[in-house]
Amino acid sequence: MADPDTTPICQPSAGVHIVLPGYYSPSSTGLLDPSTSDGRVIFFLPWQRMTVAGTTDAPVSLTFHPSPNDVDIEFILREIRNYLSSDVTVRRGDVMSAWSGLRPLVRDPNKKDTKSLARNHVIEVSKSGLVTIAGGKWTTYRHMAEETVDKVIEVANLQPIRKCVTAGLLLEGAHNWDPLLHIRLVQDYGIDED
Repeated sequence: MADPDTTPICQPSAGVHIVLPGYYSPSSTGLLDPSTSDGRVIFFLPWQRMTVAGTTDAPVSLTFHPSPNDVDIEFILREIRNYLSSDVTVRRGDVMSAWSGLRPLVRDPNKKDTKSLARNHVIEVSKSGLVTIAGGKWTTYRHMAEETVDKVIEVANLQPIRKCVTAGLLLEGAHNWDPLLHIRLVQDYGIDED
């Protein structure tokens, strides 16, 4: 660490998701409400013939084994009840599974809750030239890497032999991918479409 007195840049936040039977959402339509009763986001989406619903957002201590708690599960159930027919009663017993993950949110010393913290990444350069990247999302990791390398090139006054090619590289396993692959698997191997 370039400066041991620096305040930690990240605040871990726990997010819980639950899985419900598929009949809680249409097979091709989901719902996202960015303004729940307490200002968080709630969604429920069709997934693997089930319905995935979430999410919560609460500051937590860093742990290698995050787990959902009953308070968060009940919050999700309470919020999604607002979107279901009054004839439908979603119960705790309908929850087929639940999980929790940690988000590395960028800390704002002026904010107490995690819902207002940045979901994007931040790149900082210390007085000594140490380049730090914090925050971000797994859906933007390649863009984050490209921006970080570009910042290192700038700070270290490097002369790259070519521009970054990350955006054009296929992900591992994507070579020879065909959008009709699922049809070939069904026809050639008799695999069930589901």
